[in-house]
Amino acid sequence: ALAVAAIPYALPAVLSIVLTIGATKLAKNQGLIKSLNSVETLGATNYIASDKTGTLTKNEMTVTRFFANGAHYEVEGNGYDTTGDFLPVNDQDTPAFQRFLQAAVLNNEANVTQDEDGRFQPFGNPTDVALVVAGAKGDIDRATLLEKTDQRDIDIFRVLPFDSTRKMMSVVIKENGQFKVLTKGAPDVILQKTDQVVDHDQLVPIADARATMGKVILDFANDALRTIAITERAIDESLALHGETAELEQHLTLLGIAGIIDPPRPEVKRSIQSLHAAGVNVVMITGDHAATARAIAYKLGIVQKKDAQVIEGAMLDKLPDAELDDVVLEARVYARVSPEHKQRIVKALQRRGQVVAMTGDGINDAPALRAADIGIAMGINGTEVTKDAADLILLDDKFTTIEKSVAAGRTIFGNIKNFMRHELTTNVAEVLALLLGVILMTGPIGRVSVTTPTLTALMVLWVNMISDALPSFALAYDKPQADQMKQKPRDTNISILKGMVGRIFVRGTVMGGTVYVAFIWAASAGLPAATAQTIAFLTLVFGQLWHVFDARSTTTLYRRNPFSNIKLLAAVSFAAVSSLLVTTLPFFNVVMGTQMLTWQQYLLVTVLPAIPTLVLSGIKEALLVGIGWEKIISFQINWC
Repeated sequence: ALAVAAIPYALPAVLSIVLTIGATKLAKNQGLIKSLNSVETLGATNYIASDKTGTLTKNEMTVTRFFANGAHYEVEGNGYDTTGDFLPVNDQDTPAFQRFLQAAVLNNEANVTQDEDGRFQPFGNPTDVALVVAGAKGDIDRATLLEKTDQRDIDIFRVLPFDSTRKMMSVVIKENGQFKVLTKGAPDVILQKTDQVVDHDQLVPIADARATMGKVILDFANDALRTIAITERAIDESLALHGETAELEQHLTLLGIAGIIDPPRPEVKRSIQSLHAAGVNVVMITGDHAATARAIAYKLGIVQKKDAQVIEGAMLDKLPDAELDDVVLEARVYARVSPEHKQRIVKALQRRGQVVAMTGDGINDAPALRAADIGIAMGINGTEVTKDAADLILLDDKFTTIEKSVAAGRTIFGNIKNFMRHELTTNVAEVLALLLGVILMTGPIGRVSVTTPTLTALMVLWVNMISDALPSFALAYDKPQADQMKQKPRDTNISILKGMVGRIFVRGTVMGGTVYVAFIWAASAGLPAATAQTIAFLTLVFGQLWHVFDARSTTTLYRRNPFSNIKLLAAVSFAAVSSLLVTTLPFFNVVMGTQMLTWQQYLLVTVLPAIPTLVLSGIKEALLVGIGWEKIISFQINWC
């Protein structure tokens, strides 16, 4: 009986079930977890490094401004609707900008169609879609441009796809017998490869136009606009057909710069505020211009100052690991970074003892996701390689799902602690009830012999399987405590038992002592051994069932609604009724050695075990209200 009582054999099974229940809850919140241990790790995360586009923002891009041929324009309309006009800014003259729009549309593989209901449906990269919509507002359409007419003969010969290292995309075309390369990409990269700029139909050397272009880019970026530079270059047939990418993408002529808005998701700011309150730092990583990244981060509340520091990819390349470790805890915005930089950021944070979650969607993001404590892949836009490398897949690609997952991880870990607090307390009670009988009973008491154990092995087994395990399973369905997302992430280096060992032994000792006292009282009253053991058995059962309501809280049972977990109430009710039945049904009387009691005895064994739990929790509640946590900790009496 002592061996059965001492070993918490249900612990591994219940832990697995609790984690599985948590994974199921995450899936309902659009977060697909791939490994059970990651469910618990989520609750300890204190840094979330997130992509900007599509996760923090809507990824529904619209060209709202552009600078072309030396003049500024505002673009009417929102979303994918292709109706809208181009309005010159400050009554500037309006030199032709068709050359700029034509290059933007031809160097593009996106499309926008209109369905039967009149809604516009985008297909392709959101940035490309935005340029296609802008072209349509100027009556410039790719399919129309590629149609052969007497005045126009355009063919596309080669496509050099965008990649995150070059930060550019190019196409080689033949227009009316002249080969050209059309390139679009990040302006700061494009300008390094540009020789001249079109200004009022004149070609101006880049040296004379660089300051103007820099101001245009910065103005757009400060307004949280993503900037795309559009260029062209005339080339010969040999270079067009056989030239390497690096040869083609140089000596460019800048036609203009588009300012594209990618509005932040409206719900993200609240999620970031919630995470900050929970002690979780949010870091934004993007390939955009530094000023654009800073402006978006400020709007979302990731940074609190408009001039907050932004670390760019070029700076990361120059920083040795030791210097990166010095700044990584304070940095909140990274711009113009490549996937390789993500892995360095993750490792630097981990060297500083942080638990890091990293998001990604491209193939090149896989190493960073594997390196992170929690790799998070996009379920809609993510590649299969990224999903394979991730621990958590966002089925809706929303940042709010990460916040919900962190909250769920904390809830799950809290429920695991509650379960362990209950399980170990009851194990202490069972062991102590038996040990006291062995140690203190030196002779027969009434009709109970000295060799009669307080509980039989089958009684202990029943307690472990029914009155202990079933309510413990139900704890997995508990709702989070109200202050869960106002606490700091837990330290993964600290034992899960820290702060509750004293409570376990105090509650377990009182419960076990109560069981032994009930057994001795019955023996002293001259009751048979089977009746004394039955009284001890039911005292233990109901002691556990009362205690499970106290185990649900890190404070006291008076601060949690006992009716908020219907599954727990059902489990407790089943355990209570079935335990009473095994004392009344003849079959169980024979198998388990139980005995039917009088109604007064049944009342005693159901009510008496509640007193220790109610009193101890009441004492702690009085201390919490009267003294406060700080003084309780200072007096080291929180184990009460």
